[in-house]
Amino acid sequence: MIDQQQLVQRCQNGDLEAFSLLFRKYRQRLYSLACTIVRDEETAADVVQDTFLATFQKIATFQGDAALETWLIAIAVNKCRSRLRRRKVRQFISLEALRGSLFSRDEPVEAQIAQQQQKTDLWDLVDALDDRLRLPLVLRYQHDLPAGEVAQVLNRPVNRVYQQLHEGRQQLRRLLSLKEQAPLPVPPKVESC
Repeated sequence: MIDQQQLVQRCQNGDLEAFSLLFRKYRQRLYSLACTIVRDEETAADVVQDTFLATFQKIATFQGDAALETWLIAIAVNKCRSRLRRRKVRQFISLEALRGSLFSRDEPVEAQIAQQQQKTDLWDLVDALDDRLRLPLVLRYQHDLPAGEVAQVLNRPVNRVYQQLHEGRQQLRRLLSLKEQAPLPVPPKVESC
């Protein structure tokens, strides 16, 4: 098995087989991240291609200051941001990407459906947040990046990332509270003949 440093060196030396290994190793993770941010599978696939094209062009500049994966994620996030700026209209990510696996045999189906609905509702609320708060939450909690790597990806100080994660969680609590307090809609009256 080739280690990360050897893989980078081979890529920097123009080894296309090494670049192919790099692509296979990170494409799914970057695709999942892009789907979360741009909320469109086709655009996410384009972002992954743009990310690896930029990586191929810039691999010689990679110094190893950050982990290779963090560097790739930063490129992907920037490509996503660029797409969102150009498009300026957000689209919702498919629920399947947020749900993961559907049902297990260990819990009753009703409980699993309720749990999936809670997750969907929560990610819908995350989706409604401003990108300033949404991106740190997505990177930290959906893609399991440590706060330090989130800071590197978003090019923000770590203390700002912690503050934005805290602020994002507070806003989500408020939104959940408001959602729970909202009265159920009253069905319209049906007039009889």
